[in-house]
Amino acid sequence: MADYNTDPEKNESHVFAQATTDAQGKTIDKHRVTDKVDDLKEVEASKGWFASVLKYASFLRAEERGIERVREDDRVLQSVFDGFTMWASANFNPATFATGVLGPIFGLGFWDSFAVIVLVNFFASIIPGLFGCFGPMTGLRMMSVGRYAFGIWGMRALIVLNICAMVGWSSVNAIAGAQVFNELSDGNCPLWAGNLIIGICTAIISFFGYFAVHAFERWCWVPQVLIFIFLAGFGAKHFDAGALPMGSGSAEARSVMSFVAVLYGFVAGWAQSAADYNVRMPVNTNKRKLILSIWAGNFLGCAIPEILGAAYMTAVAADPKFADAYDNRGIGGLMGEGLRPLHGFGKFLLVLSAMSIIGCNLVNNYSLAFTCQNFHPVLMKVPRIVWNVVGSAVFIAIAIAAENSFAEVLQSFLDIIGYFLTTFLSCVAIEYFYFRKRQFPLEDWNNMKVIPYGIAGFLAVGMGFVGAILSMHQTWYVGVVAKKAGTELGWIFSGVFATVTFVPVRYLEMKYTGR
Repeated sequence: MADYNTDPEKNESHVFAQATTDAQGKTIDKHRVTDKVDDLKEVEASKGWFASVLKYASFLRAEERGIERVREDDRVLQSVFDGFTMWASANFNPATFATGVLGPIFGLGFWDSFAVIVLVNFFASIIPGLFGCFGPMTGLRMMSVGRYAFGIWGMRALIVLNICAMVGWSSVNAIAGAQVFNELSDGNCPLWAGNLIIGICTAIISFFGYFAVHAFERWCWVPQVLIFIFLAGFGAKHFDAGALPMGSGSAEARSVMSFVAVLYGFVAGWAQSAADYNVRMPVNTNKRKLILSIWAGNFLGCAIPEILGAAYMTAVAADPKFADAYDNRGIGGLMGEGLRPLHGFGKFLLVLSAMSIIGCNLVNNYSLAFTCQNFHPVLMKVPRIVWNVVGSAVFIAIAIAAENSFAEVLQSFLDIIGYFLTTFLSCVAIEYFYFRKRQFPLEDWNNMKVIPYGIAGFLAVGMGFVGAILSMHQTWYVGVVAKKAGTELGWIFSGVFATVTFVPVRYLEMKYTGR
């Protein structure tokens, strides 16, 4: 493949000047990090209709790179601690707080909600850590890595589902932030305005790209930790675990399984984009430290807000003021009631809390561009920037439309994410460890004549949904297995059906097609 020069007028992405060192220890400047591309077609992608867009982006020093593989000599000595800050910032926010609220809504008490939150997040947080290592190992975005397992057509099926999940999840996050804006303005900031503020800020930061996202996330988590400390401190006197006692028997088991499905979809769902934020790291990055860093960001970032969300529901059950705040003003009202004794400073904390949603939506919106480009080589001609702007516009519109049914939308989305998430995670892991023996042909990541046709991947996705349909437990549909069990089992059955299908069909696909 062609190897292009590093002329800044042709191949460089000018991003956030900051001195650093490369993998060999030479001093370089992030202001002049090159964006080499893999072949002539991808160079041509910068021409045509979008040439003026890329020229404008270059003038503003925004990242121009799309899904092209980041070669080893384009890496920088990025700290593994960025794994912690990225995911801590993405999780310390009102949407995560709202996820913890769902435990008592499902019928759990505080202490059983607490136990489920800690255990699920402790173990599931390792999944984004493991998949995040594909970034430095391959230099490819997570959806591009998925091509080796799911091939052309299987990946396209997953991409459609993943786009829906990313846009939908961003919309759910935006609604949570908009409720906080509404609370801090005493109802004067309508929900649509809050959604618009969050969407525009997300689009602006994601426009500038990889280093801009990391620069924002590197500090976003700090004020959010302080906010949750204040929420815990001033809410504690209102908490009453006895108001939400622990259940027992089959009803308790059903509630636990439903809550497990939600928490799993929330934290493990980040694995589908985890590699995207490590592709600039050197190949020799310490994998154990990176995994631990990502695990800590997800575990602490999810567990702390979710535990507080469950604790605040005990105040809702015991204190009419908190019950009124939650019933009339949602999550924002609940947080606002806890911070009410702080008066003006409490309002300031609510502003920071609402803006923290940007840190969460940045992950979805930035990775959305690479997901779209992976659908078909033609879509690589549409610059990343355009996809980011379009994605922001769409999630703003959906958030405004769904702003009055937050809890129902949140539960459904987290469950549905779990349905195809398990399929993706299990099949990529099997492909890497079993079929590929830990060796992906990196130079052929975009060669449609070499990557699999996707027969096994497509059938795995299809059978995964058969398993989900049989065992899902939603307000709009309950599968036959779920009717018997009385709880949500879709994320388990989808993974089992997909894995059982993928292994034998992938073996036959490799044997008879040679790829």
